[in-house]
Amino acid sequence: MLLLGALLMASPPVADAERSFAAAAARDGQWTAFRTYAAPDAILFEPDQMPALRALGGRADPRASIAWHPTHTITSCDGSLAYSAGAWTGSSGRGGGSFGTIWRHDPGGWAWIYDGGHDGTPDPSTTLIAEDASCDGAPAATAAARTPDDDAGPTPIALETLKSSAAPGMIEAADGATPASLRVGAILAAGGSTDRSLLWRINALPGGDKGAHLLRLWSWDGRHYQLAVLDLTGAAPSK
Repeated sequence: MLLLGALLMASPPVADAERSFAAAAARDGQWTAFRTYAAPDAILFEPDQMPALRALGGRADPRASIAWHPTHTITSCDGSLAYSAGAWTGSSGRGGGSFGTIWRHDPGGWAWIYDGGHDGTPDPSTTLIAEDASCDGAPAATAAARTPDDDAGPTPIALETLKSSAAPGMIEAADGATPASLRVGAILAAGGSTDRSLLWRINALPGGDKGAHLLRLWSWDGRHYQLAVLDLTGAAPSK
């Protein structure tokens, strides 16, 4: 318990890192801040998956950065991994949408390892919902039997089936209307917190736009993994 308490105290709230990231973008330049806050192994979809630092290398900062703020965070029990979601607006308040970012707490502090977003109407809320995965039930010891299955395959899966283990208040995001079913393709990236109380996976979405992918994040509730994030980018529309 003392070790767990030390780990939690060593990880400041990820919302603070997200706000500092946004402030740095406004102060130092948008892509400069993205490079500064990226982990060495961070990934972006441009539209295909590629190393973030390669995608951002040499990219000139726009005259004015987009602005953003977190409205929802989910943090692992041990404070080693977190997810933040919120709203972004374009320069001068034009345009906007939603974003979702996976953060890892490295020795130097929080660094993002995946960043994505969608166009749309920004959520006007400034209230932050901050959640933590449960510290009960020792997920690291039982994860082999409880880790969410790999559901990649040729057969389409109903979206409601994917959401069957959804947590209350699950974060759901997509480009426009969500399809009724998805063909879930190969795993493109995956990971989890050190204590495995948060797990994430990105799968390709065959039949969608170039670079189409599905991001999911599961949070340990003390007995099971619950789907806490379901984020679709470039999915094929329902027919």
